[in-house]
Amino acid sequence: MTDPVIVVGAGPTGLMLACELGLAGAPVVVLDRRDTPDPHAPGQAVNAGVVALLEQRGLADELRASGLPLPGAHFSLLWLRPERLAAGRPEVGTGLLVPQSRLTEVLERRARELGVDVRRGHEVTELRRSTGHVTLRLRTSTGESTLRGSYVVAADGAGSTVRRLAGIGFPGSGWTVSGVVGDVTADFSELAVHHLGAHYLPAGGVYSGAPAGPGVLRVITTVFGATPPAPSGPVAAEELQGEVEHLTGQPLPAREVLWAHRFTSHSGNAERYRSGRVFLAGDAAHSFYPLGGLRLSTCLQDAVNLGWKLAADLAGWAPPGLLDTYHAERHPEGERARLALDAQLALMHPAARTAGARSLVADLARFDDVNRYLVELVTGVDLRYRLGADGPSGSAVPDPDPALGGRVPGAAPLLHDGRGLLLVGEDEGGGGGGSFTATAAAWADRIGVAPASAAGATGSVLLRPDGHVVWAEGSGSLETALKNWFGAPR
Repeated sequence: MTDPVIVVGAGPTGLMLACELGLAGAPVVVLDRRDTPDPHAPGQAVNAGVVALLEQRGLADELRASGLPLPGAHFSLLWLRPERLAAGRPEVGTGLLVPQSRLTEVLERRARELGVDVRRGHEVTELRRSTGHVTLRLRTSTGESTLRGSYVVAADGAGSTVRRLAGIGFPGSGWTVSGVVGDVTADFSELAVHHLGAHYLPAGGVYSGAPAGPGVLRVITTVFGATPPAPSGPVAAEELQGEVEHLTGQPLPAREVLWAHRFTSHSGNAERYRSGRVFLAGDAAHSFYPLGGLRLSTCLQDAVNLGWKLAADLAGWAPPGLLDTYHAERHPEGERARLALDAQLALMHPAARTAGARSLVADLARFDDVNRYLVELVTGVDLRYRLGADGPSGSAVPDPDPALGGRVPGAAPLLHDGRGLLLVGEDEGGGGGGSFTATAAAWADRIGVAPASAAGATGSVLLRPDGHVVWAEGSGSLETALKNWFGAPR
């Protein structure tokens, strides 16, 4: 019997990864030190990049039903114009105003439906590695136990216990940002203009207020440079009210503070995302200030990148080097996202010195090319991997075909089953008298086949389970690409 993949952390990253593994039929156990899901998770929205990832697995509609459209995009709260590039770009759509707790609820329910074993109240205290497996020592309310897995994935946050036990460093830029998040009850008609929406304010900080339920306002504040970052934990209602009034200049007409706590964000990126049979994903791999949804989209991209590769390894068909592509593809993206947030913070603090830079960036964003670049960057929809020249074991070189490494947005509804996908153009030809469809038949247990027109594409392309193109007609042999990414034919 195959040992399960053990995912430590039942937040969005860990649960999304568990869904990917469960969809592929891989055994997986999710552990979380909390006895119940955190109802006070600070996230209040998901960007267009997250929505695009959820579309691939048929999860977006359920969130839309309980959320509100969030069409904007910004860089350092300098507002951009995503509608200028939306024509023919379905992935550059709208985000959703939806609490992180709701996203977690949807992902956990899907994971359990797929047979994932979610265990709460389990805290990791020790990690031991042996040939072929990893063993964790766990502390629970009833005592201690051990659990053996084929692999362990740390999805347990920026202060990851698993990362520390694995001995993986977490260097950063030195940015440490602290703020307060909480929910208050309020009559929305009584709120001032600065009490709704996200704002960078002259007082030198960020304020965000968004509906979190009927008559409930989710409030997030960050005051730059006022005091050293305070420890995370509960804060008094007076502190939340004081920060809101300091930033907006007006008291918040809250009737009751339901809960409030301080959060602290560090800017860092792990030295490596893999150490033998231990992998890092989400905030355990990279951490930065949560502004605009880029942090969450980067976390979920980790999950969908790693999930199918681990499942392929457990199923026995992974080609050599496939698991190593996780670090090769995701580590640069984690660093890129971290630097993008550091740049946004540099445009905010200190306020007296950033006005000129903010004005210049706002002027530059009026140019269509700059607007497009920034919109794609902050929403995470521009992701394109530099694939190895010969598949997983090849070196990472720039791809000669611009389609390679990118995605086909219209293919999302065809990827719900979590398998690879061959999109076949009208003029199908496989060379040597055979067709692309016939060539792919030997991998029918790992990839599906559909007309390219069903995804709004024209030529034939091969997609990995995470939606990225690994072969396009004219870029080489389809059979070679199938072997390089999907292993030996059955």
